[in-house]
Parts: sequence; structure tokens; C-alpha cells
Amino acid sequence: MFSNIFTRFFAWYYYASPSFRIYANVRRTVILANLIAFGIFILYPVLRPSLLSEEYGFFDPAHRDTPQSAWMSGNYVKYLDSMPSTQFVFSFCVGCTIFYHSGIFRQNLEPGEARKPSFWKPFYLFLAACYPILILTAMVAMGNNYWLDACVAILVVIIAFLCNRVLLSFLPLEDLLLWCFHVNKPTPSTGQQLRPKGTQVVH
Repeated sequence: MFSNIFTRFFAWYYYASPSFRIYANVRRTVILANLIAFGIFILYPVLRPSLLSEEYGFFDPAHRDTPQSAWMSGNYVKYLDSMPSTQFVFSFCVGCTIFYHSGIFRQNLEPGEARKPSFWKPFYLFLAACYPILILTAMVAMGNNYWLDACVAILVVIIAFLCNRVLLSFLPLEDLLLWCFHVNKPTPSTGQQLRPKGTQVVH
């Protein structure tokens, strides 16, 4: 389910983003944040609260009556991945992206992008705050994460945002692979519906 939301968001944002530069920045931030999170899982594994013994008082309703599922049991399910919460990493990134598009605190807009009407700004702010809060409430209530996991997730996202351009170092490898397969990189069409005619795409 989480992966489906992840895919749908980026499919929508590829179209809705005002420019490829902004889209790529968000995409790199999410990818790097997940890479950092996986590194933390390896170096500092933390058990989910719902998997502790009953004396601690945590209970996950998703594991009620011990349902058998490929996503909840088996040799390839990782249980020591509580900190940071990758669900909150993604939801916080989505919230920040929606907040960015509210236009508040932004002086410069992308080519072809218009200012949001005053009526829409509170709606964007409400949506930007609502989604991460709902995800946080659900994952804590179900015993999948601690509150501290979300705090670490926010820190991971901030680090990933500040350092996401490090992933651009893989561009030569991408060019090499495309050359090996005799494939041309497609021209980004992100934000095309907002871009004035004749405006060049900024990579």
C-alpha cells in the first residue's frame, strides 16, 4: 500500500510540478532520505513497539489473530526498522512539497507559474500539515513506531534536502548505461502545461 501511494505521488507530481528542476529536487531528496534511513537501520536497528512483549502495553491491530501475509511474515521481512520511520520520511516530504506550492515565503516563481489565490493558501497549508500528522498518528497508534522515530525522520529529510545534489554524481554512470544500450534520455516534460511557448527546459 505504501509503495502504491509513493508511486502515485510521483506520477502525479511529474505532471503537476511547475518545473523539472523542482521535481528532480524532490525526487532526489526522497531517494537520499530513504538511503540514509536504510543505513541507520543497519547501523542502529530498533525493534517496532508492537513486537515487544505484551507487558510493555503496545498492540498492533494489523497483527491481530496472527494473519499470514507476505508483507508481515517470512524470512525477508525486516522488523528492526523502526527508527527512522520511512513512512514518515515520505509523508513529511509530501507535506513540505505541498507547503512549497502554497507560495508562502516564496518571492520567485517558476516560468509560467502563477501565485495561488489567497483562498487556496490556507487549504494548501491545511493539507501540508494534515497528511504527515495523520500518518504519524496512525503509525504510533498501531505500535509501528515511536514518536522519536518521526523526529529522526524529520532530521533525515532535512539532511537529504541539503545534500541531495550528491546523487548527481551518478549522472556519468547513467550516461554510460544509456550509451551501452543505445538509448537516448527522454526530454523532461514536467511543467510543460505551465511553461510559456519558447521557454527552455532547465535540467
